[in-house]
Amino acid sequence: MEKFLVKSLAVAVMAAGLAACGSSSSSDSDGSGRSGEVNGNISANPNFTFDQTTYVGAVDPAAATAWWDFALDGSIPTTAAAIEVSTATATSFDSNVTFTPSMAGITPAAECPSGAGTYQIVNASADVTLDGKVFEKCILTGSVLENLTLSNDVVWSLDGRVNVGDGNRSLTSTDSAVRDVTLTVEAGTMFQNVSKSSLVVTRGAKINAIGTEAQPIVMAGEATATYNGVGEWGGLVLQGFGYDNKCGDPTVETICNIDGEGGSGTFGGFDNADNSGSLQYVVVAEAGDELSGGDELNGIGFMGVGYGTTLDYIQVHNNVDDGIELWGGAADLKHLVLTSIKDDSIDWDEGYVGNIQYALVVQTQNQASGAGKYHAFELDTKGDAAESAYQESNPTVANVTAIASLDAGEAETLGDGIHLKDGSEGQFFNILLLGDYRNCVYIKDNTSMTSYAATQDAFTNVYGLCNTAVEVNDSGFTVDIEAATTVLNDNLAYNVAVTANIASKEIDGTAP
Repeated sequence: MEKFLVKSLAVAVMAAGLAACGSSSSSDSDGSGRSGEVNGNISANPNFTFDQTTYVGAVDPAAATAWWDFALDGSIPTTAAAIEVSTATATSFDSNVTFTPSMAGITPAAECPSGAGTYQIVNASADVTLDGKVFEKCILTGSVLENLTLSNDVVWSLDGRVNVGDGNRSLTSTDSAVRDVTLTVEAGTMFQNVSKSSLVVTRGAKINAIGTEAQPIVMAGEATATYNGVGEWGGLVLQGFGYDNKCGDPTVETICNIDGEGGSGTFGGFDNADNSGSLQYVVVAEAGDELSGGDELNGIGFMGVGYGTTLDYIQVHNNVDDGIELWGGAADLKHLVLTSIKDDSIDWDEGYVGNIQYALVVQTQNQASGAGKYHAFELDTKGDAAESAYQESNPTVANVTAIASLDAGEAETLGDGIHLKDGSEGQFFNILLLGDYRNCVYIKDNTSMTSYAATQDAFTNVYGLCNTAVEVNDSGFTVDIEAATTVLNDNLAYNVAVTANIASKEIDGTAP
């Protein structure tokens, strides 16, 4: 089935929903010439509600267990004693995954299903034993241009770039049709993907990959069965019709084609409410393979993904490039686990205005290969310019625990907890930053956080124990970081009570 999605993006948006920094209004008050209505929805999610937590970090210290039990066993410290959170020490936490998938209730299929023309499914030469059962390995190649279910009764192996839909081709007019295709992945489905493979869910298509805590969907490489490898396959990409500030003036433009990372094709549009489906209880491991010419994929790349997409309980482990990266759009994410990422754990760019609540970051690699790199958060606006004439990045983040426990303790080689650069805005609530970070918070220059320089309310209940609390350079911004002093409990929780009204200025309309 084809779907004329581009044409449907010409939707008038209420002024309160367009409060993003740099968004247009009904009058030409800034002299930019951008008067009139926006041709679409470039706002954050007006229906998103933050949990109003009274603790710092990713988990409630009063909870009996942590919410990240779905994550790979061995990728997260199981006790406070297992991880060193003080700075400049030689002690590090080394992840050693011992995860064994539960295939309870799953009966292996006798053979692989057949393909359907645009995509091919063939039997691999070897079977896979999981949880004492023998499964056929089925290789998937080509493009999925009709609804398809990947069942959990075989092990899947992606080979090459597998597109879902055809929305990553360049669209030439508002009448350009894209495939309305859904890829369904059953709970407990296992992937063992080959080198340089990737899964790209294109504009107009959806993925419904919904696992459970006991049986997450795991996408990994095939070189080992231990999930301790890196760069064994490319990664997962979701593309949508969400707004990227490289799309240009949203009061004028109606078509957008932005080139995606890793040769993934084009994305972008003017509808931040776009829906790319659901990822729930999904683990992406051992990805970040260089696809061509030094172009590596992130564990999961969110390219113009809208807030109609459900993203909850997601882990990225041992990725060569960033754990997750968000280019524009307004995707909302909850319950993230980012472990042993070789580059930045969370990276946003190009006008991203979504919301993130509950994230655990555990950085474990020796990061001495480059001074001041490999941050928990690397954040910018840069797309059309460092400070976008159209929309700056301005998400809201709450309840994060970020721990760097590395072999290298020298301050000059370490990354930062929150690294703000090139025009990014943002709000941070109830954040805990511990261990081998050069700075808890780094602000590159006076292009970052300018919206909050007067109000001084961008950082609320941010606690840190880093080599340096704050480096603000010439930004003119004051950041107050509370010194973290208490010990984590065995849930990696921080026992400090706080109060704050966690809310997005993009959503409540108070963002400049």
